Amino acid sequence: MKKIMILTSTLLMAFTAHAASVSIALDAAPNREGSGTYRYVDNLLLSLNEAGWETESFPRNSIGGENERLSMVRTGTLDISMSQYSSAAQFVPEMRVLQLPYIFKDTDHQYNFFVNSHYLDSVNRRLSGEGLRILAVVPTGGFLGIFNDEKTIRTVKDMSGLRMRALDENQLTIFQKMGANGVLIPFSEVPNALRVGIADGYLNASSVPIIFNHTGLLKYFTDAKVIMSARLVLASQYWWDNLTQAEKEQFTTLSLAAQKEVFEWVKVSEDNYHKALVDAGITVYKPTEEELLTFKASVATMNQQVNGVPFERVVQLQKMISDYRTE
Repeated sequence: MKKIMILTSTLLMAFTAHAASVSIALDAAPNREGSGTYRYVDNLLLSLNEAGWETESFPRNSIGGENERLSMVRTGTLDISMSQYSSAAQFVPEMRVLQLPYIFKDTDHQYNFFVNSHYLDSVNRRLSGEGLRILAVVPTGGFLGIFNDEKTIRTVKDMSGLRMRALDENQLTIFQKMGANGVLIPFSEVPNALRVGIADGYLNASSVPIIFNHTGLLKYFTDAKVIMSARLVLASQYWWDNLTQAEKEQFTTLSLAAQKEVFEWVKVSEDNYHKALVDAGITVYKPTEEELLTFKASVATMNQQVNGVPFERVVQLQKMISDYRTE
């Protein structure tokens, strides 16, 4: 009996010593009703904790900005970062095709593609050499619309004369095609840029000004649904490789459940955000189908200039994405 007790104790100690663990760096304030990415992490950590995982989370920017977190994930000193899309797209240029305007019909289409197409498997094979792995694509909110502090944007002609903050080269091209001027500005500098007139507005999900307290700096929102809202659950390949197969399968199952709940939440939260914008003094405009066509026409040729991607591959990816469209 004594030998059995000692053996059992030893096994329990070994299990505890090797309990799966994960550290995650957040990209948003802890507000389930304000951020899709925080909601995903909250869902995930709750499930992982219940499953016996050891978890640790770091508040937004507490261990560094986007670039610092990316470096930490690549070197294996951070397990997961909730990161901007370009963190991975810079290593796999064809990911930029998925950020072409109006390539996804709606959030159901976006969800169906990323969950069921297995496209991320091919991306991850290329990212592994960089020490990275995408575990999921998560929206912060609905598709991105146009915010500004100058005028109501009804058609693409109204974009003329505006100076818009751009997140990346893709958004710079979008603004150029729409007849506006774009300027690259880090997100942390956006409030001051809006305040002093360096930028008149930006492209973002309807939830963003509310989450980050920009409502006093903006006056108009056009729900043009230009591109998908997408952040990455970006993991260290080193961390992933050191999980057992059972742990990988468990994490994947819980991650998929957390992701699905966020997409369902996005669909029902848009009207609430639009109302919150109006309550904050921002005019919300929903273009007609004819007006939306002016935006779509202005950016229709962007598929011919995706940096680092042959046009034939762009067309192939567009066809692949279209095949996962939901009606």
